[in-house]
Amino acid sequence: MRLYYTPFKGLIHKVQVVAIEKGVYDRLEPRCTVPYDRWEELAGANPLSKVPTLVLDDGTPIYGGPAVYEFLDSLAPEPKLFPPSGKERYVDLTRLSLGDWIFDLSNQRTIERNRPVDHWRYAVFDRFDSAIWRAIDRIDQDCVDYKGITIGQISIACGLLYLDFQRRGGSFAEDWRPGRPQLQRWFEKITARPSFVPRDDEVVERLTYPYKRPLN
Repeated sequence: MRLYYTPFKGLIHKVQVVAIEKGVYDRLEPRCTVPYDRWEELAGANPLSKVPTLVLDDGTPIYGGPAVYEFLDSLAPEPKLFPPSGKERYVDLTRLSLGDWIFDLSNQRTIERNRPVDHWRYAVFDRFDSAIWRAIDRIDQDCVDYKGITIGQISIACGLLYLDFQRRGGSFAEDWRPGRPQLQRWFEKITARPSFVPRDDEVVERLTYPYKRPLN
């Protein structure tokens, strides 16, 4: 199976965690890509030219993170990362969305910072930051109830890892850990799993931009 994704040095993607947890990582052929480059091979598999995109051995494309993760979850019985039905499933899908949105808002924030400095819209930064911190506060409240390993927990952990990645690159200045000891303990426990160890040999370098004034 061909997996199109964008690896960054020191950043773990949900699709890697899921594939390793399910024991199918070695069945994937990684295809490193930057979606903005409009690579025809990726666009041929996914007309939106977005990652992750998975192409099965028979040529069937599967794209959109949740669809890719659930397909990989179907390839082996254990551990079951997607609860099969009922309230438990929808609670965990909500956690999956929460982690995804932390990633998306952080990414949109970086895109805003890529504009010329005199075109920065500080109201947009404030809106993104407020949403991200509200999400972190909700996760801090809920993490005491997290059990086992599920797609929702993987998504949240990867969302927090992305904030760390952006902080190292200068795009997000504040650490989410202070004042959240139970969240930090849960995060350290889940990210100590072997599936969270970076395995990318090929990485894409990302431009970073220095701060002109504090945004947090």
